Amino acid sequence: MELDKYQKIFIQESNKYLDELDAALIKVEKDLQNQQLWGNIHGKVHSVKGMARALSMTDLATFCHAMEFWCKSFQDGTKIPDERIVQLLFDGIDLLKVFVAGKGEISEPEDLERLRSISEDLAKDPEEWVDRAEPEIRPSAAPGKIDRIRVDYALIESLLARSQEIMMLEKTLPPLTQDQISTGLGTWISYYISMLKGLYFQLAQLRLMPVQDFGELFIKTIRDLAKSYNRDVTLEIVGGEIEVDIGLMDRLREPFMHLLRNAVAHGIEPSGEREKSGKAREGKIVLEAERRGDQLVLTVSDDGRGLDREAISAYLKDKMDMRHEEMSTLSNEKLLSIICRPDFSSAGETTQLAGRGIGMNVIARAIEYLGGNMKIQSEPSEGTRFIISLPLSLSIIYAVLFRLGDYILAIPTSLVKSIGNGRVKSSEKVEQFCDLRSLLRMDAKDPGEGYIIILRQSAISGGVLNENEGFAIAADAVIGNMPLMAIPLGELLAKTGFFSGVGIMENGDISLILDLEKIQAAGAAA
Repeated sequence: MELDKYQKIFIQESNKYLDELDAALIKVEKDLQNQQLWGNIHGKVHSVKGMARALSMTDLATFCHAMEFWCKSFQDGTKIPDERIVQLLFDGIDLLKVFVAGKGEISEPEDLERLRSISEDLAKDPEEWVDRAEPEIRPSAAPGKIDRIRVDYALIESLLARSQEIMMLEKTLPPLTQDQISTGLGTWISYYISMLKGLYFQLAQLRLMPVQDFGELFIKTIRDLAKSYNRDVTLEIVGGEIEVDIGLMDRLREPFMHLLRNAVAHGIEPSGEREKSGKAREGKIVLEAERRGDQLVLTVSDDGRGLDREAISAYLKDKMDMRHEEMSTLSNEKLLSIICRPDFSSAGETTQLAGRGIGMNVIARAIEYLGGNMKIQSEPSEGTRFIISLPLSLSIIYAVLFRLGDYILAIPTSLVKSIGNGRVKSSEKVEQFCDLRSLLRMDAKDPGEGYIIILRQSAISGGVLNENEGFAIAADAVIGNMPLMAIPLGELLAKTGFFSGVGIMENGDISLILDLEKIQAAGAAA
């Protein structure tokens, strides 16, 4: 039993080091002489070797030692690294993952052959390697199943403490007389329910993962694809701090794998071609996340050659018998959406890397299955954007909460410009003042009382306001700025047209998140 316990620790710790090694090798590949990076890589390989030796995993420890020798040599500067040895170390890390999964053993013939080949190369100087033919292009392994998420230690500690409080709570019920029992029991139950609500909020947070962590799953995959296609590509993540339910992100792994593969295979040009057209040698793929109302919007864009419009026109002509005059009447969005038809393919041949016979139709169907939709934008030589909108099952946002009559309402913090007492100051230059009480059909109140919340220009779509103007709403009291767990609206609340979601506070109370665009439009029409 003790051995099983230590093996579990070994697998957990080794997988963490191996993930970090992939990221470190990607960095050192662009800075081969960085001895500090090589020292970091050497240390992690050495740690895996040490754990393997402690559990008598001799073959694994020996293989780590061979890799460690090269890393230490580059760290000390006694040998000069090149791209070939970096690729060999990448291959070695992949093999270490097989070792770890097998608890120190390798059994598959293909993996044993890889072990023999890599071990032989690690035993030689790069100068001794025989020149080989270009390797057969193989598909890069897709990111593994999402089975781990990062959780702040402080949150776990808080969760454990709260759980202990709930377990001890039943022991705190005071002795009560018959006359007291009704009131006393009612108070105790109320407190108990409040504790349960808080526990539920924290448990729900454990299901969330930052978009940054999701995007980083693909960094190694993009690196491998770029090498296979002789491209130079980086992945940039924008809005990575947004936290989304892990179940939703897990279902997006395959669609995103295909989008990124297509971006490298068909979108990003070779470095020489990019330079001739005045572009940077390095192509860029951007994953951008933002929250719009009750929707999560994920955009995958590249700065490549754009979609092949000639292939789209040829499809419309050959498969749909459409004449040029009819094509010219199609909107840009309608034209580009043709690539999502089941039988569309712009590739001259199907390869393992470029699509694997899987077209955009499969991606579009997968997104529709999640209740979302996808829009496509593309310009020749400028790149392509896939804009994916999905309903949020869970997400955490920061919002300013305020009270208006019997309502607790919320506005995302990023949309709030300032909060003041009483009437709007003349220096604020508010163009529009929203009578939220009237829209919500509440009793009238002097707008001079309470607080005024002034919103940023970005809160209103379409550029309605200029930089010197604002849009404001009144509040009876301001509760504060705090995190909310945002969930979609139910059927009845959705019919009001004024709310974008329901926010659950840390104490379990709920608030209604305002849809400012709809409120502004309703106020203008009133």
